[in-house]
Amino acid sequence: MISEADDPTERGRAALAACDWEGARACFEEAVATVGSAAALDGLGQAHYWLGHYDRALRLREQAYAAYRRQGEVRAAGGVAVELGALHLWVHGNGAACDGWIGHARRMLDDQGDCVEVGWLELLLASMADDVAEHEARARTALDAGRRFDDPGLEYDALGHIGLSLVRRGEVAEGMHRIDEAAAAVSSGVVADPWPAGEIYCSLFDACELAVDVRRAEAWLAAIDGYVERTGELPVSAICRMHYGGILRSAGRWRDAEVELTEAIELYDRTWRGSRFGPVLRLADLRVLQGRLDEARELIRGHEDTPEAAVPLARLHLAEGAPAVAVRTIERCLVRRGRGLASASLLALLVDANLLDGRVGEAQTVSEELDALGEATGQPAVRGLGVLARARVAIATRERSAIDLLEEALGAFVEAELPYEVAVTRHALAEELREEQPELARAEARTARATLERLRADPDVLARCAVLAGRGGSAGGDPAAAAGLTPREAEVLGLLADGWSNAQIADRLYISIRTAEDHVSKILTKLGARNRTEAAVQVSRVARPRGCSAL
Repeated sequence: MISEADDPTERGRAALAACDWEGARACFEEAVATVGSAAALDGLGQAHYWLGHYDRALRLREQAYAAYRRQGEVRAAGGVAVELGALHLWVHGNGAACDGWIGHARRMLDDQGDCVEVGWLELLLASMADDVAEHEARARTALDAGRRFDDPGLEYDALGHIGLSLVRRGEVAEGMHRIDEAAAAVSSGVVADPWPAGEIYCSLFDACELAVDVRRAEAWLAAIDGYVERTGELPVSAICRMHYGGILRSAGRWRDAEVELTEAIELYDRTWRGSRFGPVLRLADLRVLQGRLDEARELIRGHEDTPEAAVPLARLHLAEGAPAVAVRTIERCLVRRGRGLASASLLALLVDANLLDGRVGEAQTVSEELDALGEATGQPAVRGLGVLARARVAIATRERSAIDLLEEALGAFVEAELPYEVAVTRHALAEELREEQPELARAEARTARATLERLRADPDVLARCAVLAGRGGSAGGDPAAAAGLTPREAEVLGLLADGWSNAQIADRLYISIRTAEDHVSKILTKLGARNRTEAAVQVSRVARPRGCSAL
């Protein structure tokens, strides 16, 4: 009888537990050559995974699954099937293969009664659920299994998912408490298995992005770095960088966000290429805000049907003057994702899109929903979005409450430390104060533009909905649109047609005289007009925007 010290399979398992991936590979290769058991194939597949040899790992573990079945080890086969489903989905983005392996897992485990493998299957299904209630319910089932079978990896991984589902639902404080507990179980060594440890850190950063919790994310960065250094698990680094980049974008640290998102894309390209759309679409969203629409469009290409594409795609449609398409894009995503905290940005965009499409009643309904979400969650960022949405509707319907609502939204965004949203709100406030308090309006506008310049946002980002917002409808048939004028140029043309001088246009739009002159020159060229008078007779005045943020 082979002693445990002489058994290469047991030595391989010990090497896996110690994160000695090369040592594990050597031991399991010896075991495959001498014993050829399913466990040896399974262990060798795990070693190759941690070494980053993903295709080799998948082949070996598929062989291990078949070998477990031949040996009658049904539960072990079911457990491998669960992990194969996850790997096919995350490494290659192969949803069909994932579904197939989930089917195998269910077939193997259906007759096995209560076992820990069923808990892991429930956790995988939880991680794939778009519906928040399903996510939480399946994670709680997994948590119970982890406790019953004394599997701390499953228990705390499930606890992290429960916390994430609570954050997605808007119960941020309670959700973060659960996730912090799970992450502490990793850093203390209670969770030694590197796979659930990595998943816990991913849940943590996902929740931090939803809540725009910069401080909590940065508090855990050192622990993440230590985990990656110990395990070499680059996909976890990619996932956390992706979420951190999203957090930095919201916090106004756009240069740092670009660095993190670009690095995340490079890491995904080297590892889980099938999941690279996450940072790609976050970068696309940033590109729209920067006015780099061609780059954004190219980044989104091929990912249009993923839920993560909805925000950048809707922003892009609004920037291109297609609010009805933006409405359809957002509503389709909301059906799939639900309308909790994770959808707050979508709801805010839906208000703008409806206003631009002339659907004021629909915009008001959504603004009330978003406002209620802000009150329920207690999150200043969401509260700001809700109040700003109500202000947009008030502006569109000429209600006198608009200025008070804008002031309230501004305070919420300042509290949440969201500089882009602060600038957007200041700009809208300047527009509303222009007639009665011009000096205050000028000060608000200057502050807003300075913030946008610091962020390197598109300098005309707030004018992108100008043509549509003034009319509350489509730009189809408009001479300015037919000539290919940008939204800012169309706005300048409207003022030009009213007889405004370049100096007056500059003062009206808070731009330099040189910039106004440049706009006028381009307008004349695009319209084929020899002078300002010819341009003026070609079009009627294009109204100024009425409080639409669009971007």
